[in-house]
This record gives sequence, C-alpha cells and structure tokens, in this order.
Amino acid sequence: MKLLVCASEYYPYGSGIANAVYNVVEPLRKIGVECTVCSPSGPDIKLRSLNGYGRLGLIHYWYKVSKYFKKRADDYDVAWLHYPLFLGKNPFKRCVITIHSTAYGIKYPSYLYFYKKISSKIEKYCLNKIDDEITFTAVSRQSCENLENIGIGNKKIIYIPNGVDINKFKPSKDKKQLRSKFKIPKNAMVLLSVGRLEYHKMPFRMIDIFDKVQKTSERYMLVIAGKGSLLESAKEYAIRKNVRNIKFLGFVPEEDLPDLYACSDYYWMTSKYEGQPLTVFEAMGSGLPCIVSDIPCLKIVEDAKCGVIVNFGDIEKAAEGIIEYLEIDNSEHSKNAREYAVNNLDWMIIAGMYLKEFERL
Repeated sequence: MKLLVCASEYYPYGSGIANAVYNVVEPLRKIGVECTVCSPSGPDIKLRSLNGYGRLGLIHYWYKVSKYFKKRADDYDVAWLHYPLFLGKNPFKRCVITIHSTAYGIKYPSYLYFYKKISSKIEKYCLNKIDDEITFTAVSRQSCENLENIGIGNKKIIYIPNGVDINKFKPSKDKKQLRSKFKIPKNAMVLLSVGRLEYHKMPFRMIDIFDKVQKTSERYMLVIAGKGSLLESAKEYAIRKNVRNIKFLGFVPEEDLPDLYACSDYYWMTSKYEGQPLTVFEAMGSGLPCIVSDIPCLKIVEDAKCGVIVNFGDIEKAAEGIIEYLEIDNSEHSKNAREYAVNNLDWMIIAGMYLKEFERL
C-alpha cells in the first residue's frame, strides 16, 4: 500500500499532531506500508506554510497541498489528511481525515472572541464541503461531538484515540535516583504537570489549588514541565502568591520525558479544553495515578479506573478532593493505569486501527 500522509506539522518539529502522526507512521512502515509524509518540514515532501498565522497559515498550507497534488493524487492508494482546510476542492478521492481538535471546541480567552468566531466559520465551511462518503476519524470523544455540532454528523465519524510508546513510558523502581537529573527532592510527593502553559490549561488555577494542597503537607511538590505564553506569568504569580514547593522546569527534551514521568508520583491536568492530550497517556503508561479535569476527553481516566476527575471551577472543593485522594493508597490506580495503556493504547494497536480504515478504501 502507498500511503500519503499530509499534516501541518511532523516530528521532531511541532507538538501533539506531529508526535501522534509520527507514532502511527513508524509502526505502519515496519509492517510494510509505504508511507510518504508531506508537511512544512517534510521529511519526504516539504510544502512551506505561513508560520505563526493561525488558521491563515493552515489555509495556506492546504492550498499548497491541493495545488501540488492536483495531478499527483492518483500516485497513492490512500491519503491520510490531518485537519484539512481546503477552501477549494479536495484533490483526494480516497482519503481518511483525522481531527485532533477543533476551533469550535477550543476555549479561547474573551479577547480572542472574534478570532474564535472567524476560525470556527472557516472550519465549518471547509470540513462540511468535503464529500459525504469520506471517513472522518477523531482522537477524542470531545472532537467527535464537536464535529457533529458543526454539521459533520452526516459523514462517517470514527473514534480512534492517540496512543503511547509503552516501552518508552513505563514505571521505574529507581524514582529517587532519577530525580537527581531534575533536581527534585528525593522524599517529595511529586505531582507532575506536562504541557504548554496556555490559557485553556488554566495554570493559575492549578497554582491556586496547589497552594491549598501543599499547606497540608510539606512533602507535596508541584513540578511543571513545559513552556508556553504564560510560563513567565505563572512563575511571577507563584512568587507573588508566595506558593511554596513549585518547580518550573520549562522545556524538557523529548528524550528526558520518560524519566520525568517515571520519577513522579501523580499526574495533574487542570485544562478546561483538550483534543486528546498525549501527556495523559504517557502518564498512564508510566503508571501514574491521574488527577484531571472533568472534560470529555479525560473521562478515559475514569474508564481505566486510574485516577480522580475533579471540577476545578471551585478552588476550595477541588483542593479538598485532591487532598482526600492523596491521603489514601492509590497503588491500585497506578497498576490500572499501566495495564490500560498496555492493553489499549500501544501505538501498534492504534496504527492497526488506522490501517483497517486505509485497507477498506
């Protein structure tokens, strides 16, 4: 099979989409699928786009895709397209479209109201004009619901989650030794947050809640890994509020993330919106009980019986619930997290789900 993969980013450049696509392509290649990857950075076909221009940059990239493959589409058996925003005609008759998140679903700050409105309209127009017989896949239940809400319900929508490299992200018996790499106290109870610090991640709310949690025990430490537009503001906020036991690591290289998860005790995510974050699956693969928001894509923590779902809207109640959870033995949740990842989220399993759709075409 000759598979063409088109995405607006690809590993090692980019984040969620880049990593997810790469981790499906590599297993497919191992079983003999001939994959050609087209993105602004290649590696096989490079089509440069406008960086830093949001939806305008995406539209520009997909315009170049449509132009480049107008007479080349039949060179491939199937095309796998990630969030295609074709203002014109889709050049691929045989394709699977994967949606990681939607403008309709993202929670933007109020000052970006008009950006969200315009982005949502562009998204609705582009996705609804795609032929009805083309299959859509979405990486979370929330994204499936968002597609239905913008009118894609008459098309076929299949839920295929993201995955995790279970051989890379796994528990370790040497937590204390690994902590020296990140200068984390050996006897701390580490609550780990991984991801870009942006508005929808609610970093300030996380700090406010942790302020109350850590006052019950000096052992509790919040470790925050990731950059983002709110990193410096979050640091300043923690200092101004005099919140103790917070460590900001900033950007952590990809190769160091498995050790960071493995040396932690819990995973914490306060987001008010996510597509399907890879970090939660990485935490589960590492055997970490999860403390997460009550949003649809994180219900998987409940399904796997590997953590607690919290309404972070009420700071007092959220802190009380987390404190209560941390004070009990959660070793069973740790075991459940790892088992669920191994049995359901291994990238080879996820790649097989996509391959089934490609072969059908």
